[in-house]
Amino acid sequence: MHSRFQPLLLAWLIAAAACDRPAGTDTGLPGGATFLERDSAGVLVATTPGTRARAPVGWVVDTVPEYQIGEVEGEDPYLFSRIEGVQQLSDGRVVVLDRANCELRFFGTDGVFLEHKGGRGEGPGEFQPNSSCDLEPSPGNDSLYVHSLRVRSTVSLFDGRGRFSHRGMALWDGQHVARVHGVAGGRFLAENRSAPLLNENPANRTAGMSPEPGMAYYALFDVVTGIPVWEGSFQGAHEYRVMPNGRYTLPFDIWPAAVLGRDGLFLTLGENRGPEILEYDLSGSLRRIIRLAEAVVEPSREDIDELVEFQLAPWDMTPEDREHFTEVQLGDYAEMPLPEIMPVFSRLLVDEVGWLWAELYRFDVRAPMTWLVFGPNGEGFGSVDMPPGLDVRQIGRDFVLGVWLDELEVEYVRRHALTGRR
Repeated sequence: MHSRFQPLLLAWLIAAAACDRPAGTDTGLPGGATFLERDSAGVLVATTPGTRARAPVGWVVDTVPEYQIGEVEGEDPYLFSRIEGVQQLSDGRVVVLDRANCELRFFGTDGVFLEHKGGRGEGPGEFQPNSSCDLEPSPGNDSLYVHSLRVRSTVSLFDGRGRFSHRGMALWDGQHVARVHGVAGGRFLAENRSAPLLNENPANRTAGMSPEPGMAYYALFDVVTGIPVWEGSFQGAHEYRVMPNGRYTLPFDIWPAAVLGRDGLFLTLGENRGPEILEYDLSGSLRRIIRLAEAVVEPSREDIDELVEFQLAPWDMTPEDREHFTEVQLGDYAEMPLPEIMPVFSRLLVDEVGWLWAELYRFDVRAPMTWLVFGPNGEGFGSVDMPPGLDVRQIGRDFVLGVWLDELEVEYVRRHALTGRR
């Protein structure tokens, strides 16, 4: 283990020991948190032993969906080209936004189509031709927010019946917002990115890693005024050029992930940050660090072998070609440095009751989908496995809603029962 990580690991082990005191010991920790203290900057740190946070919490997501929306062939409302958001409303209806026509399609509790709103056009509540459109999550809220980007970047508000209310510009330092990650508490969370810079003359390209990584820029905007109330910049991923085979993202070097909850923003920083999540309030103040007490894991060359096998698995080729391309990719990756820490978290969601869910990092999408659950005080309660192949979009008290692809890559919306939750 690298020496510079030993003090950090020692601190985590001390935290773990503190939480293993005999029963009845009064730790004075509010809300039942396993370990709670303030760091030298006065920021609250909630630490849970990794073994406890990763142990099954006892909640079960049924692998068989309660219902499925979508068809290979059939009526238009059930045919999806690219689903860009799903949301179950408080009365059980489900809204699906399909990117091809920017329609908000409403389905009943049985998955039967009811009506659609929005669509392409120039009228109120409609979206320009060829513009992107994404239905943004809004935990605990039946309002529907659609971010659209073409010539202009806008956020449009609809009520739970699909009635258009108003539309606001999404501008950031004079530039349009590329992505929105949710709306809550009168705020929306925006992200822009800059690509890694190789700083080279295209006519004289050389191998090597980008001197600077890409950057992820986040901002919390006031929904009414469109003015940012907080801005932050965080390291993204590096790129590496291998001659003559082109660019690769550095293996196991990932971009930050963020989500907006009812009353705060959660952010995980990926590579070299270790098993922790930053929590900000809606004014942008760092409120808490959520941390797992466990040893960090260093990527290995065996992980590279698995990565190459996974990347080539979908391709139909002869054994000879597979062996050749495996050697080529292994040779390319052999030139690259590995990050010092394997990422822990890859994606975040906030459920309908305000709890944080963090998906554990996996570079092979065929691996089990495991999410860790954190309570309102930052305590890790345990893990929950999700159905294979389900792109989770929303988690409720008793359901999980997501998008699933069949072998033809046709998209469906699936709702799965979540049982065992107290």
